Amino acid sequence: MTTAGARTTDRLHDVDSAAVYLRCGRRLVYRLVAERRVRFTYAGRSLRFWQTDLDAYLDARTVEPLTAKH
Repeated sequence: MTTAGARTTDRLHDVDSAAVYLRCGRRLVYRLVAERRVRFTYAGRSLRFWQTDLDAYLDARTVEPLTAKH
């Protein structure tokens, strides 16, 4: 969760720029919203995404490599 102070330097994305940032299609962004897998907010009736929330989504999906045991 981000704080208001951290958001002063945070970027606010619309659906198109969120898709570009995540390197996916608009349909996936809408699916992530429908499944509540990414945090979002509304600006009027338009969806918006804080970049830190997109980063948190990516971090949560990061898979660590297995360590080799010798």
